[in-house]
Amino acid sequence: MSIRLANVSKDFGNTKVLSDVSVEIEPGEFFVMVGPSGSGKSTLLRMIAGLTSVTDGRIYFNDRDVTDLPPKDRKLAMVFQNYALLPFMNVAQNIRFGLENQDLNDDGKSKRVDWALDLVHLSDLRDRKPKELSGGQQQRVSLARALATKAPVVLMDEPLSNLDAQLRTEMREEIARLHREIGMTLIYVTHDQVEAMTMGDRILVLDDEKIQQLGTPLDLYNHPANEFVAKFIGSPEMNLMPITINDDGDRFSIGDTFWTDNAFVLPFDLPAGSYHLGIRPEKLVPVSIANPDTITAKVKSLQQLGNDTLIFCDFDGQTLVSRVPEQFTIAVGADLNLLLPANADEWHLFDSNNGVRITAAAPAREAVEYGA
Repeated sequence: MSIRLANVSKDFGNTKVLSDVSVEIEPGEFFVMVGPSGSGKSTLLRMIAGLTSVTDGRIYFNDRDVTDLPPKDRKLAMVFQNYALLPFMNVAQNIRFGLENQDLNDDGKSKRVDWALDLVHLSDLRDRKPKELSGGQQQRVSLARALATKAPVVLMDEPLSNLDAQLRTEMREEIARLHREIGMTLIYVTHDQVEAMTMGDRILVLDDEKIQQLGTPLDLYNHPANEFVAKFIGSPEMNLMPITINDDGDRFSIGDTFWTDNAFVLPFDLPAGSYHLGIRPEKLVPVSIANPDTITAKVKSLQQLGNDTLIFCDFDGQTLVSRVPEQFTIAVGADLNLLLPANADEWHLFDSNNGVRITAAAPAREAVEYGA
C-alpha cells in the first residue's frame, strides 16, 4: 500500500510542530523518518496512524483520502517504544490479543500466532510471561503481534531505543530481515542516524518543523542538502570550515590559512565570496610531509576503535576530526598534516548565510595516496 502526505501541517495550540510536509511512500518500501528530539517525526507517524489529528493538509492511502478516518479503519499495525505487552498474558496470548478485531475463527487465529512466532524465532517461548523475557525477546513479541495482523503497513516508533547497543545491532538486522521476507510497507521513526542509514530504502530528515532532505542513505551522505543534514548524517559528523575566495579568484583561505592559486588549485570554480566547506572525517587524510594540498592542525586527542582511529585536531581554533582506517598513533600536541581531497565530490560547499548546499564542480586534481 502506498501512502501520500499532501501539505500536512500540525499545530499544538500556538506551537507549530510540522509545516507543509509532502511525501509519497511507495508500496513495500522501508521508509525511515529521522531527526532530533522535537523534530515532529513521531507526530507525523501518529498522524499517519490516525492517533493525532491533522491541522492542515491531507493523507492518502492508495489515493483514498483517510485524513479523517479513525485508526481502527486504517488497517495499520504499530510497534511502540515501550513494547506495550500485557503482563498477565503469555507470549502467545499477547500476539493473539492483536487479532481480536480481525475476522478470523479460533483456528485461524492460532495458525496466525504460530506463523508469527516462527517468523521471529520465539516458538519455544510461547508460554512465558513478559517478565520472563529479555528486552530483545519482548521486542520480538511486539513485532510478532504487529506482523500477525498481516497489515499492509507497519509503523514503528523508536522501537529499539530501550535496548542496549548490542541488542540494537541485532534487532536492526532482525527487522530488516522481516521486511525482506514479508515485503510490507514499513515506516520507521528514529532519532538515531545509524539506524536510519543501515535500514532504510529512503530516509526523510526532519528538523525545524519541516523536511530537510529526502533521499537514499547514500544520497544524504554524499550530497547533503544543507549543513544540518551534513552534520546530522554521518558519525563522526562532517567537518565544517570557513572558506573565502577573493575578488580576483587568485587567493583564498580556509580558516586563517591562505593560499594563492599557483600553490594550490581548488577542485571547483566559485565566484568570490565566503562559504562553508565540509569534508567528511575519512576524507581528511594524515600525511607525513606538508605540501600545498595539506593543512596543518594540532592533535588534541585520539580515539582508538580497533582497526579505526579518530584523530581530533585543532585548526585555527576549531575542532576537526580525521578518521583513519588503521591503528594510528601520534602524540597529543603534535602537528598533523591533513591532505585535502583531490576529488571535487568530496568538497561539500554551503552558503555561509543559510547553510544551503552549493553545487560547484571542476576536474579533480591528481590524488595523493594515503600515508604519502
